[in-house]
Amino acid sequence: MVNMWKFLVFFAAVVVWLDSSQGQREYLTTVDGWNFYKVRAVGAMTNTKIKATCEATGMRYPCHYSGNDGCNRWWASDCITYDDAGVICHTPGVLSANLCGDTDHRYCQPLDDTFVYIPNWQSDDSAYGVDYDTHSMALHGANYNNMYALCADFDWCSQAQCPHGWDCQDYTFYFQCVHPDQITSRMAPYQCSSASCPDGMYCTEEGVASFSCKTV
Repeated sequence: MVNMWKFLVFFAAVVVWLDSSQGQREYLTTVDGWNFYKVRAVGAMTNTKIKATCEATGMRYPCHYSGNDGCNRWWASDCITYDDAGVICHTPGVLSANLCGDTDHRYCQPLDDTFVYIPNWQSDDSAYGVDYDTHSMALHGANYNNMYALCADFDWCSQAQCPHGWDCQDYTFYFQCVHPDQITSRMAPYQCSSASCPDGMYCTEEGVASFSCKTV
């Protein structure tokens, strides 16, 4: 009976640890304005799990391929597209080049236990994984549990055109420019113009001293 209670206490502790660790993220690197993270997931590392884990943290997810200029074999339209600068087509290799100076991601420690979304690869919905300890790649995610999902969040403020002295606030699909002066009654209401936002985004007046730029 004592052993049974010890087992139950241990099992409960593991469940609590898994629940508390889910969604924990670690910044990896930035490529073409996209900030890449490894995010703790709970459960089998399938494509479905990768997608759900990234979206639960308010981020998007890359595919195994970048989706840029001919790099679309393992890519789908729901994944992000980024410029791999001709380094290599696959995302683990691009990140490895940034992090470790070489595209061989098997030997890049920051990518250890990471899994990336890869459409139409395996019938069991496996994501593509990397194990630094054994220098292995192409791990079938359906056979691995509680690892890390590769997720991405675009750094909108890197392209922001906020007026001088205004603050930029970065959100998932847009950015907002806010004047730091709280006494807004002294200011004329901001009026959007064609120069307010980068190409492909539209401007919305958010009040006297604030406006946002959102994707169309």
